[in-house]
Amino acid sequence: MNSFHPKLKIVSMAVAVAITGIIAGCNNDGGSSEQTIVKDDAYYKSLAETMVSQMSIDEKLDIVVGPGYSNATPVNVISTVAGVAGYINGVKNDKLDIPAAKLADGPAGLRISSTRDGDSGTYYATAWPIGSLLASTWDTNLIQQVGKATGEEVKEYGVDFLLAPGMNIQRNPLNGRNFEYYSEDPLLTGRIGAAMVDGVESNGVGTTIKHYFGNNSETNRSNINDIGEPRTFREIYLRGFQIAVDEAQPWAVMTSYNKLNGTYVNQRKDAVTDILRGEWGFNGLVMSDWFAGNIRNDADSPAKQMNAGNDLIEPGGQKENLKASLDKGDVTESVISENAVRILTQVLKSPSYNRYAFSNNPDLNAHAILARQAGTEGMVLLKNDSSALPVAEGKSVASFGVNQVNTYKGGSGSGDVYAAYTVNIAKGLSNRFTTNTELQDYYTNFYATNKVEHAGSFGGASTYTCDEASVTGNSELSALLTQSVQDNDFAVISIGRQAGEGADRKNEKGDYLLSDQEMDMITSVADAFHAQDKKVVVVLNVNGVIDTTQWADKADAILLAYMGGQDTGNEIADILSGDVNPSGKLAQTFPANYADVPSSASFPGVDNDADGKPDDIYYNEGIYVGYRYYTSFEKAVSYPFGYGLSYTNFGYTNAAVTENTFSKGAQGSVTLTATITNTGSVAGKEAAQVYVSAPEVKLKKPTIELKAFAKTSKLDAGASETLTFNIPAKILASFDPASNQWIVEPGTYKAYVSPSSDVSETTPVTFNVDKEIVVSTTTTGALALENGVDATAVTTVTE
Repeated sequence: MNSFHPKLKIVSMAVAVAITGIIAGCNNDGGSSEQTIVKDDAYYKSLAETMVSQMSIDEKLDIVVGPGYSNATPVNVISTVAGVAGYINGVKNDKLDIPAAKLADGPAGLRISSTRDGDSGTYYATAWPIGSLLASTWDTNLIQQVGKATGEEVKEYGVDFLLAPGMNIQRNPLNGRNFEYYSEDPLLTGRIGAAMVDGVESNGVGTTIKHYFGNNSETNRSNINDIGEPRTFREIYLRGFQIAVDEAQPWAVMTSYNKLNGTYVNQRKDAVTDILRGEWGFNGLVMSDWFAGNIRNDADSPAKQMNAGNDLIEPGGQKENLKASLDKGDVTESVISENAVRILTQVLKSPSYNRYAFSNNPDLNAHAILARQAGTEGMVLLKNDSSALPVAEGKSVASFGVNQVNTYKGGSGSGDVYAAYTVNIAKGLSNRFTTNTELQDYYTNFYATNKVEHAGSFGGASTYTCDEASVTGNSELSALLTQSVQDNDFAVISIGRQAGEGADRKNEKGDYLLSDQEMDMITSVADAFHAQDKKVVVVLNVNGVIDTTQWADKADAILLAYMGGQDTGNEIADILSGDVNPSGKLAQTFPANYADVPSSASFPGVDNDADGKPDDIYYNEGIYVGYRYYTSFEKAVSYPFGYGLSYTNFGYTNAAVTENTFSKGAQGSVTLTATITNTGSVAGKEAAQVYVSAPEVKLKKPTIELKAFAKTSKLDAGASETLTFNIPAKILASFDPASNQWIVEPGTYKAYVSPSSDVSETTPVTFNVDKEIVVSTTTTGALALENGVDATAVTTVTE
């Protein structure tokens, strides 16, 4: 079910010959034959090579460098789409007519302008749940459906490439862009990312997995230097990209802003050419992030990127600099030609090149239904003491918190989407329950009076924040609270957090920690309702992890809703009412304290030149990221990776190893099965996870690592389903820096089929590997630390 296999993007890699002539008797003088061409990457590459051979050097330069930003006019653009992020230039001459291709942002849905000059129509896109929430479904089939629907919007609005999905590792809870990303774990990241790629590209449009790689913070992101050991980067930060390439072969990869061990990633031939293409077999194009590689200040940066194998410089405007480098001999025309071929190989598949008559009318109604399903299936029930949830039909709700009005559908920046509507939490609750309208009116008015507008960043819409209203000392709100305890059956408290591109979060009140006003609200409401033996539910409409230790004991139930897209309010009500049984599980750990995060002391980096900005960020925890650290070093957490409650219960039985073919070496695998039974009284789904504890021969390893997962279908009470998990050698392997090899070490392995990364109550099954397996040999010296940098000083978390 979870095998790691190369994905073929076409039906056949062969050219079939169909004989159409009919042989009559012994004399056949009129037969004919016709060749049926299979349009695979080899076919498109051959066409691209012919086209590039017919181009002038000026036209080749246009292909490899975008047209520029803002008011720049692309070469040979045959249609425009307001709000796209950029273009790939086309070519128009006596022999060639290649239209410009359009690129649009899209981590939470297609980001284009909803209105157009001189046009009364609207062009809304679906605001899907954020990446963290999608990953929390642990359901690759559902994510593929989301991708397919997203890809339809891309195609029908006339766009060619979606600049998504984001696949960086959530190394630290304070990364401002974590909401775009999937997980702290590379396997979950890779599998969810591959499903999204497959879904989007089933429409004949491209995806761009990003940001390759190490873009794990936003502070001074264009200049920050990631310092870490090759094993760290290969096992944690590259692994998800590798899985997505191997299983889905996306059309494009976007390189990141950051440096890595002293050199910008998009200027590293070892990263872009040797690893991505050489070791992994990536067939698509590689583009830069917008203005990455210091192109604003380094005229030689375009040439350095071309030589590294970064084919396309975005947003462009660097043609003259690249031409100057060509004239100086710093880059050759053959390199430019090769890069242009790789770009065109993908562009030739695009709707623009094929003159697709897009409708501007995707099925947004159907997509809204799917978005709501995905949102509810990803939300995580963190706490549910004494079965406080679901709320019984007919009960009335007192809803507290400004966030019920100022509900966040998604993050800011390039992850924003112009949706037709957003259902806030107040509206969602009102749609399902009898609500306290006086309380809702109070918060509506309070928000209108006290909200603060923040200009949209990176082309996104404005965002708004509002400090919470304290109850203590607030006579109006105190009176409403007193009355609501008498009139309403339970309380819902909404807490919100916004974040976005270009800045990281802070470990301070009002961000990672609750503000004094929020703590006052939770304490006042909980004390009042508990005094009447009534329940209190806290809903977290947040971009990522926040502290829960200070206040979790005051809540009877906690629902981690993240940012559920355009129907966030309805999705929350679906869960609270029991219309949907929660089945989401954490794709990242909630630590007990921020100080327990292994990168807390190194994030967001060290300021070496006293300019107020970090210059170097040390990947001090090595491979011990997230749950790998907490389990290996026995650190208590608030909620472990993989954790999530349900309104029913599930039993895990009959775990067994059914096949072990590691005697075949690198092509071998192990297959496990387990039976999952709904032992409760309500129908529900369960995400089962397989964690492996590996022997340590040459290499130290985390105590456990996720190696497979699967989600059951909806099981009625008493029903069972047997899940199958396959772990191939390349997923089981670890990186041995001494030999530059991925290896599976010999010995006895323990596999835990478990509901979360807390495997303390799970009995493992075992399997053996008789001798060391070399899965692959890698590029010698790739990603090495800079000369003079001491590895023991860099990696401070070791066993």
